[in-house]
Amino acid sequence: MSSYRLSSPVDGVFFVQGPSVNWVIIAGTEGAVLIDTGYPGDADAVRASLREAGYAIPDLTAILLTHGHGDHLGNAAALAAEAGCPVYSDPAELPNIRRQILEQVAVPDLIPHLFRRGVLRWALHAIRAGGKSAAPVAAVSAFPDAAEARGRFGVEIVPVPLPGHTRGHTAYLLPAHDVLVAGDALVTAHPTSGLHGPQLLPSVFHGSPSGAALALARLSPVAARFVLPGHGPLVQSTPAQAAARAAEVGAAF
Repeated sequence: MSSYRLSSPVDGVFFVQGPSVNWVIIAGTEGAVLIDTGYPGDADAVRASLREAGYAIPDLTAILLTHGHGDHLGNAAALAAEAGCPVYSDPAELPNIRRQILEQVAVPDLIPHLFRRGVLRWALHAIRAGGKSAAPVAAVSAFPDAAEARGRFGVEIVPVPLPGHTRGHTAYLLPAHDVLVAGDALVTAHPTSGLHGPQLLPSVFHGSPSGAALALARLSPVAARFVLPGHGPLVQSTPAQAAARAAEVGAAF
């Protein structure tokens, strides 16, 4: 089983750090909502973290995806089928998650960077963890409107579109918890980076590097006290503060 670490910054929200990517479990009145699902190789860890949070797979009421990269959708199809629950994303991201397109870093993109810190090790881990062979989620649907979502999940979840990393990359705000699940709009650590704290992923990982940089400005008006990134530890910070720091630091390359 791959290792993981579960923490709960506020009641009802469980932040799980896997070996190289994170996911989030949210307690709703109807059951659990899972945001992102790790690599295929993280399947045992995802299941174990749900159990540690007090849930079984049938307790899942929905799976939300920040975007369609293999380290975030890796177990979505299998878990949704077992739980009988829907999978949602931003409408613009549906083709990526269904694998009608593949907006994801490829081996040729990495070749010029293999000499850089951690890149080769990260690439080998991604391949071994199944990142290039993650199953498409054919039944993914566009995220429902706010009132409908609240009724389905038993907890308020507000999508925050942040295109750039992918065309439909989306963060999720939990207003009642003061938490923003940021996906890869900003991260706080990555195996390919020697930087620490809020930062952008290296540009090679973004569908649109300029769009990813511009997306940080969209976080300024978002109200929260905790930012839960897709990679690295959580930060107790407003999204505006985290985004400002990420914009200042930039990316490792």
